[in-house]
Amino acid sequence: MPSSIAGRATVPEKIIGCWERLSIRFSDGTEDKTTRVIWLQTLCGVGDIRIPASRPNLRGRKGLEDCSKDELLKLAQQDCFCGITLFDPGAMPFPTASWPKEAYLFRFQPVITFPEPGWIEWQADGTCMIERAPSGAYIEDWRLQSGSRSFAAHLIKRDAAHTECLYVAGDHAIYARNRRVNLPSNKTLLELARDAQYERHCLEELVDCEFSYARRPQTGDDYDIVVSTLPWREGKSLGCPWMQDLAS
Repeated sequence: MPSSIAGRATVPEKIIGCWERLSIRFSDGTEDKTTRVIWLQTLCGVGDIRIPASRPNLRGRKGLEDCSKDELLKLAQQDCFCGITLFDPGAMPFPTASWPKEAYLFRFQPVITFPEPGWIEWQADGTCMIERAPSGAYIEDWRLQSGSRSFAAHLIKRDAAHTECLYVAGDHAIYARNRRVNLPSNKTLLELARDAQYERHCLEELVDCEFSYARRPQTGDDYDIVVSTLPWREGKSLGCPWMQDLAS
């Protein structure tokens, strides 16, 4: 049985919910509005999904074994994580959210691609959240998703094979399952694939890690997967039995 994550909240109420990134603007002036990025925040737990727009449409595949090597390498460019968000409301010049290494449960990419904390400010009655990198490297514009503040919960399940997490914020949910193999934390999946000389079995092991974002039209409906690191899961019911205890 999964266990609930309880204890003191590590973030303020106004950050709890499901946020979708509208854009990220980098210090060189370039801007990305195409990567699909979801941040689901509970009292302490966080699930984060980042799917590049360049990823091919693989909804018709049956599984990893049905993908070509090139398609597996495209899947290896995704980036997601789950863990704990820490928050310092008194930090200057802005309240600061952070995700130190010890706060991560697991990641899709072994390397932490956004290592900085985030300076946070809210606009538009709290439905727009601006996150700035203290170094000035980027600014992210996050928008609160409707129906994501009726309740929030985080469950975790561990066994010999996997760690699984379920983050729920009202009508929105993120399910995360770790891969079976442990990976070094100093290389990206593409670098590890190159080191393995693109051996087929190794490629499948590298990307066999699920992060799925799902939502429901209204209370009582099923949570259907909108976007997933395993594209053939998209459009299907989340199918997580834990939901029955949470999503009444």
